[in-house]
Amino acid sequence: MKAFIPFDLLFLLCLATSALGIENKKRSLRWITKDAALSYLTRDMSNLEEFKALLRPLVVERVSGTAGNKAVQEHIKSYLSNWHVETDTFNDTTPYGVKEFTNIIATFDPSKSTKIVLACHFDSKYFPRGKFVAASDSAVPCGVLLETARQLQCLLEKGPKEKSSASDLTLQLLFLDGEEAFKDWTATDSIYGSRHLAKRWAAEPDPANSSLTRIKSIREFILLDLIGTSDTTIPQHFTSTSELYENLVKAENYLRSKGYLTGKHLGPVFNGQKSWGGIEDDHMPFLNQGVDVVHLISSPFPSVWHQLTDDWDHLDFNLIDDFSRIFRLFISNLLHLQPESRGCRKK
Repeated sequence: MKAFIPFDLLFLLCLATSALGIENKKRSLRWITKDAALSYLTRDMSNLEEFKALLRPLVVERVSGTAGNKAVQEHIKSYLSNWHVETDTFNDTTPYGVKEFTNIIATFDPSKSTKIVLACHFDSKYFPRGKFVAASDSAVPCGVLLETARQLQCLLEKGPKEKSSASDLTLQLLFLDGEEAFKDWTATDSIYGSRHLAKRWAAEPDPANSSLTRIKSIREFILLDLIGTSDTTIPQHFTSTSELYENLVKAENYLRSKGYLTGKHLGPVFNGQKSWGGIEDDHMPFLNQGVDVVHLISSPFPSVWHQLTDDWDHLDFNLIDDFSRIFRLFISNLLHLQPESRGCRKK
């Protein structure tokens, strides 16, 4: 479940996080416009059949502590063999007793001390009756992260062209367990994995720089959730990362105008609106530790939210394809990658 934060409480939270040092940081982003590079990042990398094969094992019941959840963990790890993978396994008390949870952390280059975190939750909500496979909540977001990691692998290995501006950046993927409440959303029955990991990382030195805690090594925390249905629409949630959200809006508009999206989903995916409320989700424990957040979540929530119809048949693969194309360009801009180079293109 996700829960809305009333506006007055959100305002107080903004004041509190400002005191922690969150401010609108100026980040250096590339802006890729060459046709060959855009074609490579969008049309050439788009392969819905491969994506569906990657996604299918995620669209199952996967409640924390169950065999289905463990099977999904193994599927996620199988796609990250070229990354440094850690697991964070712990027990916590739920309304149904003690359960086991496992977060999966994948870092492209653990020797770099500045992390751009891309996150999703991979568990599904417990339903006492009916089979809830949570396709948009959050199988598709996790599938997009796995697909992005695989597709950008070669570009990540080559690294940024502008060494001085992005040489210490690396991607870190978080697949978080236990986001969903087992019964009703409360401070203790929700976001089990992110609460545990943020608390641990607030005290644990970063392996690449012992003068930083792991949570202080995160430049921004980009969380994907509730993505994949035709009614997906994503506003801006945080002013501290407004330039990153604006880059997504700009990327979508540019790709659409140049014909690099499917043309089968009218959009927009990123509507350019500002959200006037807050949503409780896996970003909250990191936000409370002073981490900048980009929350890529459909708001209003999709019509299938926490319905048994949040399934394979209700996914809009044209929208998913467009989101993935925009997201690849965004990550390339963020990390100053070099899709103009012919070195990674298939012969």
